Amino acid sequence: MRTTREQRKRQYRVIYELVFETPRIYNKDMQKLLELNDRTVARRLREAFGKQHIVGPDIRKRSHSNTKEYTYFLNCKNPELAYLEYQKNEKITYHAQIRGFSNFWIIAKEKIDVEGDIILEGPRSDYYTSYAPDHSWEKALEIMRNKIKNFRPRDYTPKKYIQTHFNESVEWDEEDELVYRYFKYNLRKPFAPMMRKGISESKLNKFLEKLPETCTIATSYYPDTLLAYDHYLYMFETDYEDFIIDLFSELPTSSSFFKVDDKLFARTYVHRRYIKDRKLQMAVKKWYIPLLVIELLERGIIKSKGSALLEYHWKKDL
Repeated sequence: MRTTREQRKRQYRVIYELVFETPRIYNKDMQKLLELNDRTVARRLREAFGKQHIVGPDIRKRSHSNTKEYTYFLNCKNPELAYLEYQKNEKITYHAQIRGFSNFWIIAKEKIDVEGDIILEGPRSDYYTSYAPDHSWEKALEIMRNKIKNFRPRDYTPKKYIQTHFNESVEWDEEDELVYRYFKYNLRKPFAPMMRKGISESKLNKFLEKLPETCTIATSYYPDTLLAYDHYLYMFETDYEDFIIDLFSELPTSSSFFKVDDKLFARTYVHRRYIKDRKLQMAVKKWYIPLLVIELLERGIIKSKGSALLEYHWKKDL
């Protein structure tokens, strides 16, 4: 019997849940849990990752003194030219042209000189990536609206989702750096290519064993594929950062969070209609994300806000 689109999407969802829980889970174990034969599981994995329903599992260094990265938000005079120039800089692991509270975003392995008016700079915290709940956008926004409505500062208890380790160091050598670069965008890669380069199996196993200490692990889910969503970055100043993280974690796509200085950033992937659709804004205000952000500001849950749409980005295996 031919598998329907909805059945495939449900299988992608189960694969996401399994990989989120156990990033290097064996295909044979997924086969048992999905109750599918090995060929079908292999096909679903190719589809799920190839079409970017699932992204990752990837890893990012934690913010220890010897592995921390620096983040810059700035306004460049010629962002298109800067975008091309920064591709050549081996100190920069990621850069993006954005439109909003600034026009350029840089992540670097060390402090660098940048050209332009700096909006914010500093070492970033650890990352935190949400688990994408299995509900609709309408349900997500209804939950978010109710959470904002029922929020009481006196009941807020910090959960410390985001950590920093700026004054701590971690064991990290040249081989760790090579293995990190190999696994950075896909923790499910096999050992063999690294072993052919002279990295021992024991070193690879040790790297994975200490991974929760050295890196954050993220498996992200996009029900309609990554390219179906607009990529937004929100910047908040708030005394209730864990409430904001819980709030945006209700979105049915994975969101990631980090801090620079006293600013909390939420990196989200949203259907355009919930951001820009004026008809939706007028007809169903409760389903319009910018109005939820305004309500956060009016209720004093956030002190300031900024948002930006990511237009282009460039990431490196560094």
